[in-house]
Amino acid sequence: MDTPRVGIAPASLDLVRSDDGHGNARLVTTGEVDISNLERLHETIAAVLAEPGTTSLVIDVQPLDFIDSTGIQVLLSAMRTAQHRGITFSVANAHGKVLRIMTVLNLYDLLSADGPRTT
Repeated sequence: MDTPRVGIAPASLDLVRSDDGHGNARLVTTGEVDISNLERLHETIAAVLAEPGTTSLVIDVQPLDFIDSTGIQVLLSAMRTAQHRGITFSVANAHGKVLRIMTVLNLYDLLSADGPRTT
């Protein structure tokens, strides 16, 4: 007898992009980033970085509730790609669990647009 497979839906993730018309893009992330939806984040960031004329990309994580280590890997990979292409890349407005994982992994200062943590 076959047992029905119970699938787990991907974590909720909304990505909203804005541009200032001068090559500066911002991607606001809402919800959670984990292994279930990281490909969507990766593809969206890669598309922005591949566009001609992009000079900077800020990932705004203020409304993001959670990010796991696979999501952090996507951000690090995007940072390396951006550096290779001469594009400024940063993460802004980290707080809560997102700030904690960035701090525990000693990546806050590397990724943050908000400047070094003082506490």
